[in-house]
Amino acid sequence: MECEALPLAQRQYLQQLNDHFMAIERQVKQDALALISHLEARVEDPQDALCDYEIELEVQCWLRKDDPTYREDDDNILVTLTDYLTTLRDPHHTGIADGYNWNTFHYREGHPLRAEFHCWLYHCLYDHRHVPWDDLLRIGRLWVNMPVIHQYAWDVAP
Repeated sequence: MECEALPLAQRQYLQQLNDHFMAIERQVKQDALALISHLEARVEDPQDALCDYEIELEVQCWLRKDDPTYREDDDNILVTLTDYLTTLRDPHHTGIADGYNWNTFHYREGHPLRAEFHCWLYHCLYDHRHVPWDDLLRIGRLWVNMPVIHQYAWDVAP
């Protein structure tokens, strides 16, 4: 189904989904920047074996409980988005919570979604992962994992 064919109530549901993604972006950016500050200090400490780190983001989009394919004994994951939050330390970072309107339709005159603000994660769903609009309406829960990978190195030989 094309987004132009969606009734107003469904477009509003999708905008609420985008609002939830924006809240996720703000929260993980805040958390990641705090972690980056702490981990950078450890990397710079010659007494600490930590030599690098990665902060990853995984957002699972779970089916609504009223979806016909929802199973009580299953994970019910429709799609999973991944991104790297370590790049937030770069002042030229784009993507997560960058304030940019990633709405693909922003420059299309007369398009029904033209005036909407789309955050990075929402944009990734429909533009990068090509999840159809009617499948986006099936999303009922967002589950976020933010693993931190600590990378250590010890020189064995002088």
